[in-house]
Amino acid sequence: MILKIIGSMIVLVSSAFLGYVLSRDCSRRPAELRELQGLLQIFENEISYLSNLITDAFEKIYRTSESSVRIFFESTVQNLLKDSSLNASQAWEKAVKENVRKTSLNKEDEEILVSFGKMLGNSDIEGQIKNIRLTLNHLRLQEQKAEEERARNEMMFKRLGILGGLAIVVILI
Repeated sequence: MILKIIGSMIVLVSSAFLGYVLSRDCSRRPAELRELQGLLQIFENEISYLSNLITDAFEKIYRTSESSVRIFFESTVQNLLKDSSLNASQAWEKAVKENVRKTSLNKEDEEILVSFGKMLGNSDIEGQIKNIRLTLNHLRLQEQKAEEERARNEMMFKRLGILGGLAIVVILI
């Protein structure tokens, strides 16, 4: 009997934990989108007011940020330093594709970031700023969608984890 109680508690706790992990992922995406917008605004300031090179601006961004999405900027700089045949656009695209799975960003977010990179280093400062602002607008829309999704799904995952664990316990007993 004690074995059944212990086993039931393990099943219940592990399923509740799974629900909380899934709900945490729902809340991380909007936060990462906000952080990404902030980093892109810093990038805009770096190139418009300080006229820094893209690699210098990206390096400053990833060194000063503690955000999980800084990995895109760091990886782009590393790609440019490792392979001199890559231009900024190619290095950014490669960085996004390699690192998007390390974040909570989805496929739509990845497409926005890749399209941002297509203009990277291929136009003058005004063109770069317009591209950054366009990307920021797209990311704001994605953030709104992510917030709506979070509000809808966060509590559902928590409750589903607990109720799923209870259902398994009832079936096993």
